[in-house]
Amino acid sequence: MNINLILNLLKMTVEASTPYLLITIGGVFVARAGVFNISLEGCTEFAAFAGILFGFLSGSILVGVLSAFLVAIALNIVFYLFTVKWNADLTVIGCAVNLLAACIPACLLQALFGTRSNLVATSLIDPMKMKVDVPILRSVPVLNSIFNHQTRITYLTFALVIFLIILMYRTKFGIYVRVTGENIGAAKSVGVKTNRIKLLCLLISAVTCALAGLNLSVEELGIYTINMTANRGFICLSAINCGRKEPHRACVYAVIFGFARALQTILNNYVPVAISSLIGILPYVTIIVALLIVEIPNARKNHLRIFRGA
Repeated sequence: MNINLILNLLKMTVEASTPYLLITIGGVFVARAGVFNISLEGCTEFAAFAGILFGFLSGSILVGVLSAFLVAIALNIVFYLFTVKWNADLTVIGCAVNLLAACIPACLLQALFGTRSNLVATSLIDPMKMKVDVPILRSVPVLNSIFNHQTRITYLTFALVIFLIILMYRTKFGIYVRVTGENIGAAKSVGVKTNRIKLLCLLISAVTCALAGLNLSVEELGIYTINMTANRGFICLSAINCGRKEPHRACVYAVIFGFARALQTILNNYVPVAISSLIGILPYVTIIVALLIVEIPNARKNHLRIFRGA
């Protein structure tokens, strides 16, 4: 196989894994705090939309970036109020956020710009200028081809993942998060303010989802398109489940799904259009295979009679 093709695939894997890693690492904190949040998809979609919309309207990328963070944080605070404070059903509220993310951007695009498909902000944002040249990587042939000329959020993602893993396992806050999710009664008995822990975890998730949305719309394309997240939030829920809510393991699955997305993009350049639509299922097939690999051994360990013949 052509070495340049392999290096290009690995470079694209790094790019494609960035939103998966961000959504997953934030989602792990929420899951470990005992909150089932399926609105990761909607939160990322809203952030991607806000980054382009407000940046385009104001003529400032900084305004777009700040707007994406504010929208994501506001959504997660609303989610917290409904589910944690007012005990609403987690699934219902999560689905509501996702449905709003599917409807509101299209409605606003139609109302403001007369289109329901996309908003182009390339007059303000040049995606090529979003790539960063790292001098220290220039002299390392293979690493230069894979890791150099990535976006700022991509580099930030690696540092953020390491920081949040340390936060989970090496700090008192991380202990409180795990205790809250595993035994909320025990956490309350030792004075842990569990609602505050859940809120902080949701805010961490809001920041990571905002970064993922900005990476997709602002950094990579300078364009917002309807359904830009393309089910990445739901795929990241699978990564969290496959990784047993352990941040390092979940991130490994996030990279695997990013590799599947990159491989899909590469293969589309070598097959007819009719077959490229079929290749589009590759990331979803990867999810099924990963879930089977994780769940079948656990099912066989189960001592219930129904699993003995499996």
